[in-house]
Amino acid sequence: MLTPAISDARGRLLEVPGLTALARTGWDVVAPADGDWIPLPEGASVLSLPGRLALARDEEGEQVRLSPDAGWAAAAVLPPGYTRTLLPAYEEEAGADVLPVFGYAALAFRRGRPVVAAVRTDELRWWQPGEFRGRDIRAAIAAAHSDLPGNRLVAHLERCATDYNCFTAQNTFYRRWEAALPSSGPCNAMCIGCISEQWGEVESPQDRIGFRPTVDEVVNLAAWHLGGDEAQVVSFGQGCEGEPLMRPDLPEMVRAIKGARPAAFVNINTNGSRPGVVRRMVEAGLDGARVSVFSFNDDMFRAYYRPKDYSLDQVHETLEVLHSGGCQVAINLLTFPGVTDDEGELDALVEAIRRHQVDQVQTRSLNLDPLWLLRQLPRQTRGIGFAAMLERLRSARPGLRLGNFTLPQQALTGG
Repeated sequence: MLTPAISDARGRLLEVPGLTALARTGWDVVAPADGDWIPLPEGASVLSLPGRLALARDEEGEQVRLSPDAGWAAAAVLPPGYTRTLLPAYEEEAGADVLPVFGYAALAFRRGRPVVAAVRTDELRWWQPGEFRGRDIRAAIAAAHSDLPGNRLVAHLERCATDYNCFTAQNTFYRRWEAALPSSGPCNAMCIGCISEQWGEVESPQDRIGFRPTVDEVVNLAAWHLGGDEAQVVSFGQGCEGEPLMRPDLPEMVRAIKGARPAAFVNINTNGSRPGVVRRMVEAGLDGARVSVFSFNDDMFRAYYRPKDYSLDQVHETLEVLHSGGCQVAINLLTFPGVTDDEGELDALVEAIRRHQVDQVQTRSLNLDPLWLLRQLPRQTRGIGFAAMLERLRSARPGLRLGNFTLPQQALTGG
C-alpha cells in the first residue's frame, strides 16, 4: 500500500499512515498503481510545497484533503537520467505563491521507504551526481583562468559551476565529456518555463548571460575544453542564455572549432526558429542538434513558447535541414504528465519523428508549478500513461533512441 508523504513545519518528510497516496496526471487526480513508483534515487531532492494541501484516499475510498495542521504536500525533484511520470496531488490554498521552477514529481511511502513516480531513462554517467564528488572544481576553474586569461566565458561559467551547481559547466572546467558554450543573451521566445528569464508570476532560478561573447572567446574555450583526454562534445544553447540562433556568426564559430579540433562533436540546443542559420552551421561542420519541443500542435506550441518571430513551420524546416545535412537529430521533449502522453499530442510527435527521421528523443521533466502550468494551456488533455507513451515512441521508427543526454553519433549507433 502506498501512503502519502507530507512535509512538516520543519521541512521533515513524514508518512501519513492509514491513507492511500494519490497522484496527478494533468487535470486528473488518480490512484496510481504500485508499478508506477521506484525507490527515491540517489541525488534526488525532497521539497515541501507551501500553501499546498495533500490529497489522499481514506479507508472508505473517498478522496480527502489533509489538514494544514498535518503539514504541506511534498514532492521530489529527480536527478539526471530519470523522467517523472506523475505529479503530486494537492489543492492550493487561496493566495498561495507560484512554486519555484522545479520538476515536481509525486512522492509517497511504500513499506516505510520513500518512493517517487518516475522511470530511469538514461544511465550515461556524464551527469550522475556521484561523478562530481571528490573533485576540486576550484582548482579546475583556476586552471581555466590561467590558460584563458581575460576570457569572460570562464568567469560566467564559474558562477554556473559553483553557485548553480551546473554539471555541464563543471564538466567544461574538468575538460571531460560535454562542455557548455553559452553565446547569446537575446531570445525570440518567451517560454513560460524559461529558467533564466521570466515575465510575470514565475521567478527565474538563475541569471542569464549579460554580455555577448566574442567569436574568439567561444572558440578558444571550446578548443581548450576539447584538449582534455575525455572531452567529446561542445554545445551551444545552455540554460543560462537565450536562443543561440540569434547570433548569425555561429557558423563561423563552428568552422573554427572544427578546424582546431576536427574530431569534436559540435552540437546546438535550440528552439529551431532560424533554419537559415542552422543550414549555414551544417555547411560549416555542425554534427548534431537538440531541438526543444513542448508540442507539435500549434495551440499548445504557442501557449508554451510564446514565439515572437517564428512558428512551427520554422521548427519543422530546421529538423529537415538537420536530417538532410546528415546531422544527428534529437528532440528535447519537455514532458508533463497528462499532456505529453495525450493521444493527440503523441500523434503529432510521432508524425514529426517519422517525417524528419529523428535519431533520438531526450525526455525532460518540465520545470514548472504544475497547477500554474495547467492554467496557461488552451485546452485540457488526457494522458495514456508514461509507460504506454514511451512504448509508443520506441516503435515510432526503427533505431530511435530514447534517453536524456546528447552523445556523439558513433555512440548512438554503437560504433
